[in-house]
Amino acid sequence: MNICLDRSAAAFRQGAALLHTVTDIHLSETGIPVTWCDGHRLSVRWDGHTAHLEGSCPVHFFRGLGILKEKLAENAPFTLTEQPVFQTLGASFDLSRNAVMTPDALQRMLCRMALMGYHEAYLYTEETYDLPGYPFFGYMRGKYSAEELQHLDQIAADLGIELIPCIQTLGHLERFLHWESSAPLRDTPDVLLVGDDSCDRLIEQMIAQCRKCYRTHKIHVGMDEAMNLGLGNYLKRNGFQNSFQIMQRHVARVTQLAEKYDFKPMMWSDMYFRCASPNNDYYEDEITIPDEVVKAAPAGMDLVYWDYYHDDEGFYDRYIKLHQQFSAPLHFAGGMWTWLGPAIDYEVFFRKSEPALRSCQKNGVQHVMITTWGDDGGETSPMTMLLGLQAYAEFCYEGTFEKSRIYPRLAACTGADGDALYHISDFNKTPLLSPASDLPNGAKFLLYQDPLTGIFDYDVYGMGFAQQYAQLEQRFSDYAQRRDAWQILYQFYALLARVLKNKAELGISLYHAYQAQDRQSLAHLADTAKTAAADCEQLLEQWRTLWLHECRPFGFEVLEVRLAGVRSRLLTTHERVCAYCRGDISVLEELAQPRLPLLRRQGTNDLHGVYFWRDIVSASKPY
Repeated sequence: MNICLDRSAAAFRQGAALLHTVTDIHLSETGIPVTWCDGHRLSVRWDGHTAHLEGSCPVHFFRGLGILKEKLAENAPFTLTEQPVFQTLGASFDLSRNAVMTPDALQRMLCRMALMGYHEAYLYTEETYDLPGYPFFGYMRGKYSAEELQHLDQIAADLGIELIPCIQTLGHLERFLHWESSAPLRDTPDVLLVGDDSCDRLIEQMIAQCRKCYRTHKIHVGMDEAMNLGLGNYLKRNGFQNSFQIMQRHVARVTQLAEKYDFKPMMWSDMYFRCASPNNDYYEDEITIPDEVVKAAPAGMDLVYWDYYHDDEGFYDRYIKLHQQFSAPLHFAGGMWTWLGPAIDYEVFFRKSEPALRSCQKNGVQHVMITTWGDDGGETSPMTMLLGLQAYAEFCYEGTFEKSRIYPRLAACTGADGDALYHISDFNKTPLLSPASDLPNGAKFLLYQDPLTGIFDYDVYGMGFAQQYAQLEQRFSDYAQRRDAWQILYQFYALLARVLKNKAELGISLYHAYQAQDRQSLAHLADTAKTAAADCEQLLEQWRTLWLHECRPFGFEVLEVRLAGVRSRLLTTHERVCAYCRGDISVLEELAQPRLPLLRRQGTNDLHGVYFWRDIVSASKPY
């Protein structure tokens, strides 16, 4: 689609010039004339000759272009108006769990977000940004320079998006704190030694660096999940003190530092709820927030209620009302379910997101964001996230969560196939599992579990995973034949499915064949293990290609070591089983051990997930 911007739309020229990198929107003197005017709502009108866009903020111009691109295919004049449900819509990108997106990849993401209509983008950087005076801050982690962040900030501004730093000023700093030079700053392995002058200096430098890199007046300072606050070196120095009182003083200090640098801070709200919970938990069916806790939260620190887990709209209603007791403005953060392993789960995302957003709409929450966490290695590609981003955008602007509306908008804004992205969910479970299953993630635990000592063999017996992956290999191989911009992603999933169709049930099949002393079946399964090992080589090459397409090389070494371990253990399986079949060894001790249920409730088809490599790879201590 070629467009020519009228003088009224000249302010958007820089941003519009970037769009050709992600879609077929090009600036051209002979293109469709596009005009712009300020208004109270987003409106797009095509009279057959000129496109007239209207909106209340700059990003409405870019969403309007996305709508125009979609509707022009109907070849008829139209007028479309939208009244957003929320005042601000944001997306947070986890750039701290090894997968640090390149500036070019972030630019592509920002362009797509602009076409969707996002107002805000949060860069979650625990210590993956350069911090003068702290050389081990983000060391060998792919951190961003100040110049890179300033450049991204300008690109976002050109696209009508506010780029916001999302950092940590209390917990989640294990990668920085594990260095010996950081010992004086350490309370516990991942929590700062608050109240110490050196800690205050560190936090001030963090905020000062953000002021240097971002034009926004918003900053997210984290402070979630610091459950052991005050119980490490702080306890040794100061004796036992109430964790909430420690937290209260720290929040006040961070608020003061943020305001010093002209920032309006926000923080995750869970620590206020944990202090009111008898179980130190965030989510309780019955909870009352004491008045002293409500009064202690400073009005100058916005609270962000994060909740990725509930299906019940009533739960969100109750928790939003609890948050609204505080004087601080409220934001809501949902989750995209990118943290299960290499396969995003959109079935879970849609099931849990719709009640959350409807509750936000009903209860007057005006600031909403979607998070994309990459726990345990950042195994999910950023390319898979676009369907979730589009879903949040369509709810914000149209109040709908219907795939029949989301998919065409996704195609217009990104070129992606919503149905293909949705079917990545099939890597995690099969139709034979009970609907009561608790977030199974077969793509991860079946990839990494050992083929000889597979601790989840009992759990997957009879659940149809091998057949499921055979079907998925064909499905994603067919997608890859399109040879479009998503081929690199489809090829990865086709290869992942190829490995898993042979490996998913290999362990339990070996166990049963060994128990039956069926040496013919054992020999056949040994060959299957060798085939799967060869397939791992191709999967590793494709995973590396996919990773480097979106992310810096730092962090991929973790996945390479994991997958190389899978390949090596498959070859070991081949050698040991063949040796047994030849009579070189008289017993396979690994296969003589009974298989026990870990993820599956006995007598049911209920399965739950396991999310960390260290808990999957072996029953022995992995490090």
